[in-house]
Amino acid sequence: MKISTILALEDGNMVGTLQSFLASLLEKQIVDALLVPQEIANGRSVAPTLVQDPANMSQANPLAPVIPVASATLISQLTVDKPHQKLGVVLRSCELRALIELVKLQQANLENVITIGIDCLGTYEVNDYARLIDEMEGTAAEKAAKVIAELQKQLTQGSGEPNSLPLRPACQMCEFPVPQGVDIAIGLIGVEEGILITLESELATKLGLEKREVPNREEVIAKLEETRRGARDRAFAEFREEVKDINSFADKFATCIRCYTCSVVCPICYCKECFFRTETFKPESERYFEWAERKGTLKMPTETLFYQLGRLNHMVASCVGCGLCESACPSKIPLTVIFRAVGDGVQKMLDYVPGRSLEDKLPFLPDFTQVGSH
Repeated sequence: MKISTILALEDGNMVGTLQSFLASLLEKQIVDALLVPQEIANGRSVAPTLVQDPANMSQANPLAPVIPVASATLISQLTVDKPHQKLGVVLRSCELRALIELVKLQQANLENVITIGIDCLGTYEVNDYARLIDEMEGTAAEKAAKVIAELQKQLTQGSGEPNSLPLRPACQMCEFPVPQGVDIAIGLIGVEEGILITLESELATKLGLEKREVPNREEVIAKLEETRRGARDRAFAEFREEVKDINSFADKFATCIRCYTCSVVCPICYCKECFFRTETFKPESERYFEWAERKGTLKMPTETLFYQLGRLNHMVASCVGCGLCESACPSKIPLTVIFRAVGDGVQKMLDYVPGRSLEDKLPFLPDFTQVGSH
Protein backbone atom coordinates (compact mmCIF):
# COMPACT_ATOMS: atom_id res chain seq x y z
CA MET A 1 0.00 0.00 0.00
CA LYS A 2 1.25 3.45 -0.87
CA ILE A 3 1.10 6.38 1.48
CA SER A 4 1.78 10.10 1.08
CA THR A 5 3.52 12.53 3.35
CA ILE A 6 4.86 16.08 3.26
CA LEU A 7 8.53 16.84 3.83
CA ALA A 8 8.85 20.13 5.68
CA LEU A 9 11.40 22.42 4.04
CA GLU A 10 14.72 22.69 5.82
CA ASP A 11 15.26 26.43 6.39
CA GLY A 12 12.86 27.05 3.50
CA ASN A 13 15.31 25.32 1.15
CA MET A 14 13.52 23.00 -1.30
CA VAL A 15 16.71 21.77 -2.99
CA GLY A 16 18.42 21.13 0.36
CA THR A 17 15.38 19.22 1.61
CA LEU A 18 15.46 16.98 -1.45
CA GLN A 19 19.21 16.45 -1.05
CA SER A 20 18.62 15.21 2.50
CA PHE A 21 15.81 12.91 1.41
CA LEU A 22 17.88 11.39 -1.40
CA ALA A 23 20.89 11.04 0.88
CA SER A 24 18.70 9.08 3.31
CA LEU A 25 18.04 6.50 0.58
CA LEU A 26 21.78 5.83 0.52
CA GLU A 27 22.29 6.08 4.27
CA LYS A 28 19.53 3.56 5.02
CA GLN A 29 20.76 1.31 2.20
CA ILE A 30 17.51 1.53 0.28
CA VAL A 31 19.76 1.89 -2.76
CA ASP A 32 23.46 1.34 -3.36
CA ALA A 33 23.75 4.24 -5.80
CA LEU A 34 21.67 7.10 -7.13
CA LEU A 35 21.63 8.55 -10.62
CA VAL A 36 20.69 12.17 -9.96
CA PRO A 37 21.38 15.54 -11.62
CA GLN A 38 24.30 17.33 -9.98
CA GLU A 39 25.10 21.01 -10.46
CA ILE A 40 28.20 21.79 -12.52
CA ALA A 41 29.86 24.97 -13.80
CA ASN A 42 28.80 27.03 -10.76
CA GLY A 43 25.21 25.91 -11.15
CA ARG A 44 24.94 26.95 -14.80
CA SER A 45 23.96 23.40 -15.76
CA VAL A 46 23.56 19.92 -14.35
CA ALA A 47 24.92 16.50 -15.28
CA PRO A 48 23.39 13.12 -14.43
CA THR A 49 25.78 11.73 -11.82
CA LEU A 50 26.11 8.30 -10.24
CA VAL A 51 26.42 8.90 -6.49
CA GLN A 52 27.25 6.25 -3.91
CA ASP A 53 28.42 8.32 -0.93
CA PRO A 54 25.57 10.31 0.70
CA ALA A 55 28.12 12.97 1.65
CA ASN A 56 28.38 13.79 -2.06
CA MET A 57 24.72 14.68 -2.35
CA SER A 58 25.35 18.36 -1.58
CA GLN A 59 25.51 19.29 -5.28
CA ALA A 60 22.42 17.32 -6.29
CA ASN A 61 19.68 19.40 -7.86
CA PRO A 62 16.93 17.31 -9.49
CA LEU A 63 14.77 20.45 -9.62
CA ALA A 64 17.04 22.35 -12.01
CA PRO A 65 14.80 22.93 -15.05
CA VAL A 66 17.21 21.65 -17.68
CA ILE A 67 17.81 18.29 -19.42
CA PRO A 68 21.30 18.14 -20.92
CA VAL A 69 21.24 14.47 -22.00
CA ALA A 70 18.85 11.52 -22.19
CA SER A 71 18.91 9.91 -18.75
CA ALA A 72 17.07 6.86 -20.09
CA THR A 73 20.05 6.11 -22.32
CA LEU A 74 22.38 6.31 -19.33
CA ILE A 75 20.17 3.98 -17.32
CA SER A 76 20.27 1.57 -20.23
CA GLN A 77 24.07 1.54 -19.96
CA LEU A 78 23.87 1.00 -16.20
CA THR A 79 21.28 -1.79 -16.18
CA VAL A 80 21.23 -3.70 -19.47
CA ASP A 81 23.69 -6.29 -18.08
CA LYS A 82 21.64 -6.64 -14.87
CA PRO A 83 24.23 -5.56 -12.27
CA HIS A 84 23.66 -6.68 -8.67
CA GLN A 85 23.74 -3.15 -7.21
CA LYS A 86 20.42 -1.55 -6.26
CA LEU A 87 20.11 1.64 -8.31
CA GLY A 88 17.84 4.60 -7.66
CA VAL A 89 17.10 6.89 -10.61
CA VAL A 90 15.61 10.38 -10.39
CA LEU A 91 13.59 11.13 -13.52
CA ARG A 92 11.17 13.57 -15.07
CA SER A 93 8.11 12.19 -16.82
CA CYS A 94 9.51 12.12 -20.37
CA GLU A 95 12.71 10.46 -19.11
CA LEU A 96 10.70 7.81 -17.29
CA ARG A 97 8.50 7.12 -20.32
CA ALA A 98 11.56 6.75 -22.54
CA LEU A 99 13.01 4.31 -20.02
CA ILE A 100 9.83 2.23 -20.09
CA GLU A 101 10.07 1.98 -23.88
CA LEU A 102 13.72 0.90 -23.64
CA VAL A 103 12.79 -1.81 -21.15
CA LYS A 104 10.20 -3.13 -23.61
CA LEU A 105 12.89 -3.10 -26.30
CA GLN A 106 15.19 -5.08 -23.99
CA GLN A 107 17.67 -2.22 -23.81
CA ALA A 108 17.29 -1.61 -20.06
CA ASN A 109 16.33 -3.62 -17.00
CA LEU A 110 14.34 -2.49 -13.95
CA GLU A 111 14.72 -5.62 -11.79
CA ASN A 112 17.12 -3.89 -9.42
CA VAL A 113 16.01 -0.30 -9.94
CA ILE A 114 13.95 2.08 -7.80
CA THR A 115 12.34 4.75 -9.95
CA ILE A 116 11.97 8.19 -8.38
CA GLY A 117 9.67 10.39 -10.42
CA ILE A 118 9.60 14.14 -9.95
CA ASP A 119 6.92 16.59 -11.07
CA CYS A 120 8.13 18.57 -14.06
CA LEU A 121 7.06 22.16 -14.58
CA GLY A 122 9.13 22.33 -17.75
CA THR A 123 12.73 22.85 -18.76
CA TYR A 124 14.82 25.46 -20.57
CA GLU A 125 17.33 24.98 -23.32
CA VAL A 126 20.76 24.35 -21.81
CA ASN A 127 22.29 27.63 -23.00
CA ASP A 128 19.21 29.64 -21.99
CA TYR A 129 19.36 28.24 -18.48
CA ALA A 130 23.07 29.05 -18.22
CA ARG A 131 22.43 32.65 -19.26
CA LEU A 132 19.55 32.90 -16.80
CA ILE A 133 21.80 31.77 -13.94
CA ASP A 134 24.57 34.15 -15.07
CA GLU A 135 22.20 37.12 -14.86
CA MET A 136 21.26 36.42 -11.25
CA GLU A 137 22.98 37.37 -8.04
CA GLY A 138 23.78 35.08 -5.13
CA THR A 139 25.29 31.65 -4.64
CA ALA A 140 24.65 28.80 -7.06
CA ALA A 141 22.13 27.31 -4.61
CA GLU A 142 20.34 30.64 -4.17
CA LYS A 143 20.13 31.18 -7.93
CA ALA A 144 18.73 27.72 -8.52
CA ALA A 145 16.17 28.22 -5.75
CA LYS A 146 15.01 31.50 -7.32
CA VAL A 147 14.55 29.93 -10.75
CA ILE A 148 12.65 26.96 -9.34
CA ALA A 149 10.40 29.10 -7.12
CA GLU A 150 9.54 31.46 -9.97
CA LEU A 151 8.88 28.57 -12.33
CA GLN A 152 6.61 26.89 -9.83
CA LYS A 153 4.73 30.09 -9.01
CA GLN A 154 4.26 31.32 -12.56
CA LEU A 155 3.21 28.09 -14.22
CA THR A 156 1.01 26.67 -11.49
CA GLN A 157 -0.81 29.99 -11.16
CA GLY A 158 -1.10 30.44 -14.90
CA SER A 159 0.46 33.89 -14.96
CA GLY A 160 2.63 33.58 -18.02
CA GLU A 161 6.08 32.29 -18.90
CA PRO A 162 8.56 32.28 -16.03
CA ASN A 163 11.41 34.76 -16.04
CA SER A 164 10.24 36.01 -19.48
CA LEU A 165 12.12 33.05 -20.96
CA PRO A 166 10.27 30.42 -23.00
CA LEU A 167 10.43 26.79 -22.03
CA ARG A 168 11.68 24.28 -24.56
CA PRO A 169 9.05 23.63 -27.27
CA ALA A 170 8.65 20.05 -26.06
CA CYS A 171 7.81 21.23 -22.55
CA GLN A 172 5.31 23.83 -23.72
CA MET A 173 3.12 21.04 -25.12
CA CYS A 174 3.90 18.19 -22.72
CA GLU A 175 0.66 16.84 -21.27
CA PHE A 176 2.44 14.55 -18.80
CA PRO A 177 3.90 16.79 -16.07
CA VAL A 178 3.40 14.16 -13.36
CA PRO A 179 5.26 10.81 -13.62
CA GLN A 180 3.08 7.73 -13.23
CA GLY A 181 3.86 4.24 -11.96
CA VAL A 182 7.05 5.14 -10.06
CA ASP A 183 8.31 3.61 -6.82
CA ILE A 184 8.74 7.02 -5.19
CA ALA A 185 6.87 10.11 -6.40
CA ILE A 186 8.08 13.62 -5.57
CA GLY A 187 5.23 16.12 -5.92
CA LEU A 188 5.69 19.84 -6.46
CA ILE A 189 2.65 20.96 -8.43
CA GLY A 190 -0.09 22.32 -6.19
CA VAL A 191 2.05 21.87 -3.08
CA GLU A 192 2.55 25.29 -1.51
CA GLU A 193 4.54 24.28 1.56
CA GLY A 194 6.95 21.40 1.62
CA ILE A 195 7.46 18.52 -0.79
CA LEU A 196 4.95 15.75 -1.36
CA ILE A 197 6.40 12.23 -1.16
CA THR A 198 4.37 9.15 -2.17
CA LEU A 199 5.85 5.69 -1.65
CA GLU A 200 5.14 2.18 -0.38
CA SER A 201 4.31 2.09 3.35
CA GLU A 202 7.10 -0.44 4.01
CA LEU A 203 9.64 1.90 2.42
CA ALA A 204 8.22 4.84 4.35
CA THR A 205 8.76 2.93 7.60
CA LYS A 206 12.40 2.29 6.72
CA LEU A 207 12.86 6.00 6.06
CA GLY A 208 11.02 7.03 9.22
CA LEU A 209 8.23 8.79 7.31
CA GLU A 210 4.65 8.89 8.59
CA LYS A 211 1.45 9.26 6.63
CA ARG A 212 0.15 12.83 6.60
CA GLU A 213 -2.76 14.68 5.11
CA VAL A 214 -1.74 16.11 1.75
CA PRO A 215 -3.28 18.94 -0.29
CA ASN A 216 -5.74 18.18 -3.08
CA ARG A 217 -3.67 19.21 -6.05
CA GLU A 218 -5.70 17.59 -8.81
CA GLU A 219 -7.25 20.89 -9.90
CA VAL A 220 -3.84 22.55 -10.31
CA ILE A 221 -2.48 19.55 -12.22
CA ALA A 222 -5.55 19.45 -14.46
CA LYS A 223 -5.20 23.15 -15.24
CA LEU A 224 -1.56 22.75 -16.24
CA GLU A 225 -2.35 19.69 -18.35
CA GLU A 226 -5.15 21.57 -20.09
CA THR A 227 -2.80 24.45 -20.90
CA ARG A 228 -0.23 22.06 -22.32
CA ARG A 229 -2.78 20.13 -24.36
CA GLY A 230 -4.03 23.40 -25.82
CA ALA A 231 -0.49 24.34 -26.87
CA ARG A 232 0.00 20.85 -28.31
CA ASP A 233 -3.21 20.94 -30.33
CA ARG A 234 -2.41 24.39 -31.73
CA ALA A 235 1.07 23.23 -32.75
CA PHE A 236 -0.36 20.12 -34.41
CA ALA A 237 -3.00 22.14 -36.26
CA GLU A 238 -0.42 24.62 -37.53
CA PHE A 239 1.85 21.80 -38.70
CA ARG A 240 -0.96 20.02 -40.52
CA GLU A 241 -2.04 23.24 -42.17
CA GLU A 242 1.50 23.83 -43.44
CA VAL A 243 2.21 20.23 -44.45
CA LYS A 244 -0.28 18.86 -46.94
CA ASP A 245 1.94 16.89 -49.33
CA ILE A 246 5.41 15.39 -49.63
CA ASN A 247 6.92 18.60 -50.99
CA SER A 248 5.78 20.71 -48.05
CA PHE A 249 6.91 17.92 -45.72
CA ALA A 250 10.34 17.86 -47.38
CA ASP A 251 10.59 21.64 -46.92
CA LYS A 252 10.54 21.11 -43.14
CA PHE A 253 13.84 19.27 -43.49
CA ALA A 254 15.39 21.58 -46.07
CA THR A 255 18.14 22.70 -43.68
CA CYS A 256 19.02 19.18 -42.45
CA ILE A 257 22.76 18.60 -42.80
CA ARG A 258 22.53 14.89 -41.89
CA CYS A 259 24.80 15.31 -38.90
CA TYR A 260 22.95 12.49 -37.08
CA THR A 261 22.84 14.53 -33.87
CA CYS A 262 19.09 14.00 -33.49
CA SER A 263 19.52 10.22 -33.48
CA VAL A 264 22.52 10.37 -31.15
CA VAL A 265 20.59 12.24 -28.43
CA CYS A 266 17.29 10.39 -28.94
CA PRO A 267 16.71 7.87 -26.13
CA ILE A 268 14.63 5.67 -28.43
CA CYS A 269 17.29 5.43 -31.17
CA TYR A 270 19.20 2.63 -29.50
CA CYS A 271 20.62 0.64 -32.46
CA LYS A 272 24.24 -0.33 -31.92
CA GLU A 273 24.85 0.16 -35.66
CA CYS A 274 22.67 2.72 -37.41
CA PHE A 275 21.77 1.77 -40.98
CA PHE A 276 22.19 5.37 -42.03
CA ARG A 277 25.79 5.41 -40.80
CA THR A 278 26.90 2.30 -42.69
CA GLU A 279 28.70 2.00 -46.01
CA THR A 280 25.30 2.04 -47.74
CA PHE A 281 25.32 5.80 -47.24
CA LYS A 282 28.97 6.11 -48.20
CA PRO A 283 28.93 4.98 -51.83
CA GLU A 284 31.87 5.01 -54.19
CA SER A 285 32.75 8.48 -55.45
CA GLU A 286 31.68 7.68 -59.00
CA ARG A 287 28.10 7.09 -57.86
CA TYR A 288 27.64 10.73 -56.92
CA PHE A 289 28.54 11.84 -60.43
CA GLU A 290 26.19 9.23 -61.89
CA TRP A 291 23.33 10.54 -59.78
CA ALA A 292 24.14 14.13 -60.68
CA GLU A 293 24.19 13.24 -64.38
CA ARG A 294 20.85 11.44 -64.10
CA LYS A 295 19.12 14.29 -62.22
CA GLY A 296 21.04 17.25 -63.54
CA THR A 297 21.84 18.34 -59.97
CA LEU A 298 22.56 16.58 -56.71
CA LYS A 299 22.00 18.16 -53.28
CA MET A 300 24.82 17.41 -50.86
CA PRO A 301 24.80 15.78 -48.40
CA THR A 302 22.49 13.28 -50.06
CA GLU A 303 19.45 11.49 -48.68
CA THR A 304 18.71 13.92 -45.85
CA LEU A 305 14.97 13.42 -46.27
CA PHE A 306 15.35 9.65 -46.50
CA TYR A 307 17.29 9.73 -43.23
CA GLN A 308 14.55 11.67 -41.44
CA LEU A 309 11.81 9.46 -42.90
CA GLY A 310 13.78 6.44 -41.75
CA ARG A 311 13.97 7.78 -38.21
CA LEU A 312 10.25 8.48 -38.21
CA ASN A 313 9.53 4.96 -39.40
CA HIS A 314 11.83 3.37 -36.82
CA MET A 315 10.74 5.10 -33.64
CA VAL A 316 7.66 7.28 -34.07
CA ALA A 317 5.39 4.81 -32.26
CA SER A 318 7.65 5.01 -29.20
CA CYS A 319 8.41 8.75 -29.36
CA VAL A 320 7.74 10.25 -25.92
CA GLY A 321 8.16 13.85 -27.06
CA CYS A 322 11.19 14.69 -24.91
CA GLY A 323 12.36 17.14 -27.59
CA LEU A 324 16.07 16.44 -27.14
CA CYS A 325 16.35 16.00 -30.90
CA GLU A 326 15.26 19.59 -31.53
CA SER A 327 17.36 20.96 -28.68
CA ALA A 328 20.47 19.37 -30.20
CA CYS A 329 19.73 20.17 -33.86
CA PRO A 330 22.28 22.71 -35.19
CA SER A 331 19.85 23.71 -37.95
CA LYS A 332 17.00 24.35 -35.48
CA ILE A 333 14.54 22.16 -37.40
CA PRO A 334 11.22 21.98 -35.47
CA LEU A 335 11.67 18.27 -34.88
CA THR A 336 9.51 18.13 -31.77
CA VAL A 337 6.27 19.11 -33.45
CA ILE A 338 7.09 17.09 -36.57
CA PHE A 339 7.71 13.87 -34.67
CA ARG A 340 4.93 14.48 -32.19
CA ALA A 341 2.35 15.39 -34.84
CA VAL A 342 3.20 12.37 -36.98
CA GLY A 343 3.49 10.23 -33.87
CA ASP A 344 0.08 11.37 -32.67
CA GLY A 345 -1.55 9.94 -35.78
CA VAL A 346 0.42 6.69 -35.64
CA GLN A 347 -0.10 6.18 -31.92
CA LYS A 348 -3.84 6.81 -32.15
CA MET A 349 -4.12 4.40 -35.06
CA LEU A 350 -2.30 1.73 -33.00
CA ASP A 351 -4.13 2.65 -29.77
CA TYR A 352 -0.75 2.96 -28.09
CA VAL A 353 0.61 5.51 -25.61
CA PRO A 354 4.41 5.21 -25.41
CA GLY A 355 5.83 4.98 -21.92
CA ARG A 356 2.45 4.72 -20.22
CA SER A 357 3.00 1.28 -18.74
CA LEU A 358 5.20 -1.77 -18.99
CA GLU A 359 1.99 -3.75 -19.43
CA ASP A 360 1.28 -2.14 -22.82
CA LYS A 361 2.89 -4.29 -25.49
CA LEU A 362 4.89 -2.69 -28.28
CA PRO A 363 2.70 -2.53 -31.39
CA PHE A 364 5.39 -3.48 -33.92
CA LEU A 365 7.43 -6.12 -32.10
CA PRO A 366 6.71 -9.58 -30.71
CA ASP A 367 6.49 -10.34 -27.03
CA PHE A 368 10.18 -10.84 -26.23
CA THR A 369 9.27 -13.19 -23.38
CA GLN A 370 7.92 -15.66 -25.94
CA VAL A 371 10.88 -15.53 -28.31
CA GLY A 372 12.56 -18.94 -28.49
CA SER A 373 9.86 -20.64 -26.44
CA HIS A 374 8.58 -22.72 -29.36
